[in-house]
This record gives sequence, structure tokens and C-alpha cells, in this order.
Amino acid sequence: MSPERPLVGTVTRAVQRADTVPALRSGVCDAVVDAGHEFACFCGTDGDSVTASKAAVEPPDPQTVTPTFRSAASGPTPSGSDEGGGVSEPLDDAHAPTADERTVTWVAYDDAYAAAVPVVDADDYYGTLAFGPDGRADTDAERERLATVGRVVGQGFTRLDAVRERDRLRDSLQTERRQFEKLHSVAAGMVGCEDATSIYHLAIDAAENILEFDVCGIDVVEDGYLVPKATSTELEPEDSQRLPADTGIAGRTYQENTSMVVDDVGDHDDAEPANPEYTAVLSVPIDDVGVFQAGSREHGAFSQTDAELVELLMAHVSATLRRLRSADALRESEQKYRTLVEQSHDAVVTYADGELSFANERASALFGRSREELLAADACELFHPEDRVKAERVAGELTAAAGRRQTFESRIRRPDGGVRFCEFSATSIDYEDDVAVLASIRDITERKARERELERQNERLDEFASVVSHDLRSPINVARGSLDLATDTGDHDHLDRASSALDRMEGLVEDVLELARQGRLVDESERVALADVATDAWDCVGAGDATLAVETDDSVEADASRLQELFENLFRNAVEHGSTNPRSHAHEDAVEHAGDGVSVTVTSHADGFAVTDDGPGLPEGSHDEVFERGYTSVDGGTGFGLAIVERIADAHGWTVEAVPPDEGEPERGARFEVTGCRGE
Repeated sequence: MSPERPLVGTVTRAVQRADTVPALRSGVCDAVVDAGHEFACFCGTDGDSVTASKAAVEPPDPQTVTPTFRSAASGPTPSGSDEGGGVSEPLDDAHAPTADERTVTWVAYDDAYAAAVPVVDADDYYGTLAFGPDGRADTDAERERLATVGRVVGQGFTRLDAVRERDRLRDSLQTERRQFEKLHSVAAGMVGCEDATSIYHLAIDAAENILEFDVCGIDVVEDGYLVPKATSTELEPEDSQRLPADTGIAGRTYQENTSMVVDDVGDHDDAEPANPEYTAVLSVPIDDVGVFQAGSREHGAFSQTDAELVELLMAHVSATLRRLRSADALRESEQKYRTLVEQSHDAVVTYADGELSFANERASALFGRSREELLAADACELFHPEDRVKAERVAGELTAAAGRRQTFESRIRRPDGGVRFCEFSATSIDYEDDVAVLASIRDITERKARERELERQNERLDEFASVVSHDLRSPINVARGSLDLATDTGDHDHLDRASSALDRMEGLVEDVLELARQGRLVDESERVALADVATDAWDCVGAGDATLAVETDDSVEADASRLQELFENLFRNAVEHGSTNPRSHAHEDAVEHAGDGVSVTVTSHADGFAVTDDGPGLPEGSHDEVFERGYTSVDGGTGFGLAIVERIADAHGWTVEAVPPDEGEPERGARFEVTGCRGE
């Protein structure tokens, strides 16, 4: 009989309508009969078969017309069901039909032939669809048409498998969501527990009723042993034993703080089951408290999802146990912290809303105020005026949110005017329903002084390098050239020039060494009279006809020796530059005739003193340059004298300036003012 409808189209529509595997099997068979065949049968890989036929037609036994299925039917039977019918699933590689078995064949039955079509989708084989009678048109076109029918049906099975897997995942996710919600409600109930035992029992009830575990228990570590504290209702006393904390699966879970899912304890080296009936085990640590374990008689009963749910439940257990212990721990911690803060070598303060709310004894000593005075003071006023804007900015940034940290340096000012350099390590914290700043303050004044001294030393090293590489090069070249000329000509006058160059080099070396020595900070000082020191300094200077007048009774806090050197260099500068006699180009002649008639005066000035002479004064426009190393207006001078003066002043914390004459002082020469001495 020839088909009444197109076979491929009719089967395709049946596949599209089917929403279950049984409906797909029966629908395909009905569609083949509707297309004009007398019967159709489908034999799946699960061994089940479905048959459809026209009225009054007795279909053949399905097994007689499905040779491909017979050869492959030894494969595994799929698990699961779909609305009461088996689920066709592809066979594995070991039992899948060969390429020959996947081809369309014709099977003889009674006096006719039935077409046997493999139902496949790519490499997946789902069974055989047989129908007849068929004219057995053994052509490539006919085989391809029938193979297309098998592929269409196979794709239908693949689609339904995907739908079934999607529904399974959806149901699983919904179940997990409900379990998560219930476990969180259990956590809320734990908040009301007042002892650890109640927490343990509540967790076991949740594992039984929400996670539906067969048996479970919680063991807590005590004196090196895992001791049972709560067990499920079905667990017998002998099934829960006290064990060393490093023994078995529970011991490993606790020691490594890692969850373990064991499908079969018989295959696990660490397993020491109290009851061998339980083959599968789920073991989850409870922080440093103990272990939760669940058991099942079913092999591979626990999944990774089960482990994650129990980990969530045990996290709630741990959090609640910490809450119970927090009150005593908090009181103990507060006492320890207060002791630590009070005994700290650093100042510790808390700041909020523009004032300090706490200060330890070290803070009181650092700021030079009592605790009461510190807590009553405007916090901003405690800083050096030049650092207050910075301090307010940092405080604003820190108090914007808790948990912020900053480390910065700033100066503080004491009531007596003293200034200290400090390093602040500040953290914003939650404090009395507000954000406050907790600061540790370290006095780094001495460190800053050492840093400045190191900078000075580096500068002196640079100066040494400069002298060696530049300033000494010229006299060395002169000496070398003079010696060469003396050798070539025999004229000893060239040796005199070489000798002068060597003297120049010696003077440079002595001056740069002196400059380096004077760069050191003053470590010890005493009250000395300016008149006495100035007079001693004058006696050490070859002043010639120059005169000194000291018109001050002030005294200053200074290193007397270095103050005398300061005066000596100022006096020498006045004498050498203030001579009214003509000078030769030789430095020795300048010294010999220096100071003819010049007068030098030492007077009080502001909080220091001044040295003034009546010589020709400094060159116009040079008052800001005279302290630079190497600056000189005298032939043969080294240019170190006034640089040494500035170094000595800096070492004392003073300031020295070269002051040009006013319009009303036409007869005045050079004037140097030293301030910051706090002279009396």
C-alpha cells in the first residue's frame, strides 16, 4: 500500500506536538499509520515497545521487525520515568549499534517487507522505528528519506531530554531556595538560644527536617577529643562515640578545617565508622569548635549542594556561639586594650566633633597638658598654626566613613611654645553611634633632627665632590703647567707660581673641611656673653690697623667655640674686604695690607646681634649671593668664609642676612644681622 500522506511531514508534526516521551513514541507510530502504512512499531533502548495499526490489521511482533534494536538491546536500561513511560536515552559507546546497524534495512514478515529505521540524533541512538508493508524501494533517495524520518524522531527525543533536564534543574533550584530560606529562619531562632547545647540541638533538628538527613550529630572538641553533644533521634547511643580529635574522617575534617563528602566509607583510608551500616558520610567543620557529621545507608547519598547547605547551617552555629562568648570576651578585651593603651610608649587619642574624647598619659606628656586640659581643648588648636588646615582636611576624610586609615606627619605646639614633630597613624572607627578617629601619635622630633643632619652631611659630601672635581682643578692645572715650564726653561719663577697654586689648594682644603665641621647641629650650648666671645674672636684675626667696638651687653644660648668662629669669619671678611690700600693679585699681599683703617662694630639687633663695618661694603646686588660657597670678590679668596658663617648660624637654629645700606647710610659698609638667638 502506498502512503496516503507525506511520511516525513506527518512524522515531523507528531514530533512537534509531543510533550512527553510516551506521547512521542505513540504519536510517531500513529503518524506513520496516518501516512498510509498498515502498522508501525517503536522499540526503545529501554526494552519497551509501542505499536499502532489500522483497524482490522494484526501487526507483527515488534521484535521480528527491529533487527537493529535486537543487536543493541544488551545496553544499559535508562533510569527514571516520564509520566509512567520509560525514557529513551542514547546507549554508551560500548553498546551503541555499529555504522551498519544504523542504516535503513527492510525486514521480511509474512508475505511483505517492513522498513526498519534507526532513530538517531548525531551519535545518540534511541531505538528503531519499523513500519510496513513497504515497497522496499532500495534506492539512495528512499534510504535517505527514511533515514530523515529516524533523525527527526531522534531530535524529538533529544529535545524532550533537554526539557526534562531543565525541569529537573528548576525543581532542584527551587528546593535549594526553600532550604536556604528555612535555614536562615533557623539562624534567627538561634539568636534566642542562651547556651551552646540549645544551639546544637536546633541545628540537628534543621538537618533532619529541612535537609532530610537520615542520621546526624555534632561533636565538640574537648581536651583533644571529639565529644558528642547533640545527635538525631534515630541515632543509637553506641553509634556516637568519643574519639581523638585527629582520628577518622571527623578528625581529618576538624584538623584540616575542610568539608568532606564520602560516597563509600569502605573506600576511605581515614574511615572508622561506629556503625558499618552507614556507607556514605558528610563531614563539615564548625570553625575551631568541632564537627557536624551526617550518615546514610545509601551509597553516594550526599552531594556538593548538601555540603554547601550544611556549611551555611554551621556558619550560623559558629556565629551564634561567638555571640554567646562575646560578652565576657568583650569585657576582657576592653580591659586588656585599656591596659595596653595606658602603657603604650606612643600617645593614643580618640577624636570626634572637633575635640578629643580620650587621651592616655603619654598623650598628656607629649602635648604638655593634663588630660582634663586636653579633653577640654579645641583639637585644631593643638596643632602648629601652619599644619591646622592639613589636620582638619585629614580629619574630614577619615570621619567620612569607618574603616579608613591614614598615616601622616604634622607638628604640634605646646603651651610653652615648644614645637614637636609627630607621626600620626589614624583609623576611623565606629564609636558611640558615630564615626570617630583613633590615632596613635609618635614623637619623631629627634628623628627629624637626624634626617636634617643627614641632609646636611649629604650636602657637605656634594661640596667635597665639587671642590675635588672643580675648585681644585684650576690650581692643580696651574701647578702642573708651572712645573712643566720650570722643567723646560729652567726659570725658577715658575716654581713660585706652582708654590702659590699649592698654597691655594691647601687653603681650599682647609676651608672646605671647616665648612663641613660647621654644618653639624649644636648638641650642647650654654649662656655666653656676646662681648666676651667677640673680643676673643678679634684677637685671633690678623686685623692690622682695623679696630673693633663691642656695643652690646647681651648674651645668647650657644656653643661658645662655634660662635667665636662665626665672629672670626665675619671679622676676617670685614678686614680683608674693607682695606683702603691697593691690593696685589696675590692673596698674601691682601692679608698683609688688609684692614687699613677699617672699623668693625658689634651691636644688639632684634633678638640677636649685628656686625657692621665702615669699609666699601658688598658689591651692589650681591647680598643674596655672598653666602654661597665659592663666592668671593677678592683675588685669591676661596669664597668659604661667609658660607661657614651661615652654616654655624643654621646649626644653632639662627638666621643670618647681609643687609644693604639705606639711603641715609652712605658711609656704612657691610652689615650682617644674626637673628633668632633670643638674646637678653
